[in-house]
Amino acid sequence: MQRNIILLLIAFSLTFVRYGMVFPLVPLEAQELGASPALIGLIVGAFSLLSLFLSVPIGGFTDRFGVKRMLLLGVLCNASSSLLLLHTNVFFLMTSQVLGGLGFQLLIVSSQSFVASLESPLQRERTFGYLTFSAAFGQSLGPVLGGIIATRFGYREAFLVSLLLSIAGLIVSGVRESTGVPRVGRYSLMGDLRHAATAFSDSRMLAVLAFTFGVIFTVSLRTSFLPVLLLKRGLEEADVGLLISIFAASMSVIRPFIGRIFQVFSRKNMMAFSVLAVAFGVGLIPGLSSFFSTALALCLFGLGFGLTQPLSMVMVADLSDPEHPGLSMGIRFMVIALANLLGPVLLGFLVEGVGLNSPFYASAFLVLAIGAYILKWKPGLLPGRRQVKKFSKD
Repeated sequence: MQRNIILLLIAFSLTFVRYGMVFPLVPLEAQELGASPALIGLIVGAFSLLSLFLSVPIGGFTDRFGVKRMLLLGVLCNASSSLLLLHTNVFFLMTSQVLGGLGFQLLIVSSQSFVASLESPLQRERTFGYLTFSAAFGQSLGPVLGGIIATRFGYREAFLVSLLLSIAGLIVSGVRESTGVPRVGRYSLMGDLRHAATAFSDSRMLAVLAFTFGVIFTVSLRTSFLPVLLLKRGLEEADVGLLISIFAASMSVIRPFIGRIFQVFSRKNMMAFSVLAVAFGVGLIPGLSSFFSTALALCLFGLGFGLTQPLSMVMVADLSDPEHPGLSMGIRFMVIALANLLGPVLLGFLVEGVGLNSPFYASAFLVLAIGAYILKWKPGLLPGRRQVKKFSKD
């Protein structure tokens, strides 16, 4: 078990270093190729296109065929995405985003499914904390590494390094199935859709997914119009990468202590802090002009986001059917994909119609509105811990 967790953490880190390197450069590469703000939004949003429709089947496949196969398929998709990035035109850029989003989804859903299937609530909470910390570590290193390589050598060289990182993800071949063992029989999409409908009929699950959607919708700015806004202020690509890495580093600070935080604080207080930190952090950015003040706002933004994701994962796991952890995490990822798709697209049209500052204010309002509804008017929707239950064994 411990060996599997270590391999998953390493693979998670590699995946997010690659992702962190690529995502700030994609809108900048698109801009250099002459894309309009709306087209930039579409290119960035294409990352989540397949994820939106395949999340439920991928979750079901993970439950049916096992974590390891899904991890390896994700590595293949990431490598293919990096190869396409080496071709400098809008079509290959968008195709790369689609494949990269699929690979990202496969790795995330299968890893989270493995953790969600752990029997002990304390072990689930701690491992989700470690998993999100490894992701934050990758996102801290990736943007600054990609920014430095792009500034000194060029975008092509940065994309080549992302290809090498994708190939290194083959370390997941060492994962051994010990929980969430594949079930026999034919795969049934209709069966998974019925299980998904049951999950969506739970008002507590809907509340958790709405909270997740609002935050991810807001964080999509980091991959779309935050780099554009920072470049417009006269910063270089390396400075943009450093600021985004500061966001990721602040997100990392809180995650090694997630297990302890869950023991000390109520979920209501944790959600309240994350909502306020995300909303005020992103809402302050348009009014700031210096590198230092922007870094402070991104630190606040990052702290809120750093708590949001493990909190969301744990609450979804607590509400999930122990026999279908992959499906539950697939549903969660579908909501994330929807937010990542709609965020850049809708905010891109908002930029064209109102201006570059407007998406930051609109996103802050959205997070505050969702948080106020759940915490002020419907606090009973916050789920409690799922206690130890027996799982299927080898």
